[in-house]
Amino acid sequence: MLVHSTMPRSMVNGPGERAVVWFQGCDLRCHGCCNQSSHAFDRNRNRPVQEIGEWILSCPGIEGVTFSGGEPFQQAPELRALCEYITLRRPLLSIGMFTGYALCELAEGRWHWKAQDDGWVKGDGHLFDQIKQFLDFGVFGRFRQTLACNDKPLCGSRNQEVIFFSNRYSQCDLEPQGYEVTISGDGGSAIVTGFPPANL
Repeated sequence: MLVHSTMPRSMVNGPGERAVVWFQGCDLRCHGCCNQSSHAFDRNRNRPVQEIGEWILSCPGIEGVTFSGGEPFQQAPELRALCEYITLRRPLLSIGMFTGYALCELAEGRWHWKAQDDGWVKGDGHLFDQIKQFLDFGVFGRFRQTLACNDKPLCGSRNQEVIFFSNRYSQCDLEPQGYEVTISGDGGSAIVTGFPPANL
């Protein structure tokens, strides 16, 4: 699977303290996307599903993991395999997701994923259902810069929606938008995640 980056603990990518995995590759290319470096399908970022699964399971003190991107559903077979790997080993670990696809697009097969030979494969509702069974929540919909908002938990624009797939969480578990800045030990780089103000 193609991985853009990882974070062992975050409190702004879903309820509670969560590991985060950003997938590499997205052809949705939402105008104003805050993570444009994750768009290219860079094969140099390929890592085994088992390696990422073990990394998630090794993160201490988390209640879940959130997948973001890039676009996780554009690596759907790997996404399904990773969800299964985690759930078989730690069934109580929560799984959440950010996707630029609307729920109806995924359910109706109006999406696609990238094959190992770099060709596109049409998505289908059955594959989405297989992945959905592992999710506690998902944030669905493209980022629309003209609808950008700062008062809707986990949503960067008003058209996006949070959907709950289990009874583990509800709307009252979602914190107001926030952001985190992680500075490297040598001070040479920083990772910003969550929903930073536009002037940051």
